[in-house]
Amino acid sequence: MDSNNIWFKVVVGVILVGYMAFIFYQSLKGGIAYKKEFENFKNSHKHYETVVDGGYWVWIMVAMAVLAFVLMFMAPKLAQNDQTYYYYLAYGCIGLVFLGLAIDSYTHRRVYLTEEGFFFEDTYYRYRMVANFEFKNGIIAHNCSVLMSNRDKIVVTKKIGELLQTKQKEFKKAKKERRK
Repeated sequence: MDSNNIWFKVVVGVILVGYMAFIFYQSLKGGIAYKKEFENFKNSHKHYETVVDGGYWVWIMVAMAVLAFVLMFMAPKLAQNDQTYYYYLAYGCIGLVFLGLAIDSYTHRRVYLTEEGFFFEDTYYRYRMVANFEFKNGIIAHNCSVLMSNRDKIVVTKKIGELLQTKQKEFKKAKKERRK
C-alpha cells in the first residue's frame, strides 16, 4: 500500500493518535484522582511529611515532551518526500506519551507520611494494614511491592519502600509501648 494514500494516512493517524490519547487519558485520570484525594488527605491530616524519590524525573519527562512538540513543529524542515504528516504524527504522539509519563512520575514517586499511615497515589494506607514488603533488585528497576492485609498491592521505589518499612516498625514499637 502506498504510504501517501489518504486512507492509509487516516487509518494510521486514527490508530496512533487514538492509542496515545488513551494512554495520556489514563495518566491524566490518575493525576486528577490523585489531586482530589490529596486535597481530602490534607484537610484530614494537618501534620504530614512529604517524601519525593526522584522528583527530577518529572522535569526530564516534561523536557522530553517539549522537545517532541518542538520537533513536531519543525517537521516541514525535517521531512523529505511528502513525509511531513508522519513526522507530525510521530512527534505529537511521543509528546503525549512523555506528558503522561510526567504525570505518572509525579504521582508514583511521592508519598506523604503521618504517624499512623501514609498517602500514596490516591489512597491513604494505615501501617497496620501493611502485611509484607517484597524488595526486587533487578538490573534496571529497583522497586518494592507493598502487600496489604486486604490483598491490595502497591509498587513503590526501593527508597520509599525502605522508608515505609522503617515507619511501620516505629509505629509497631510505639504501639507496644503504649500498651505497657
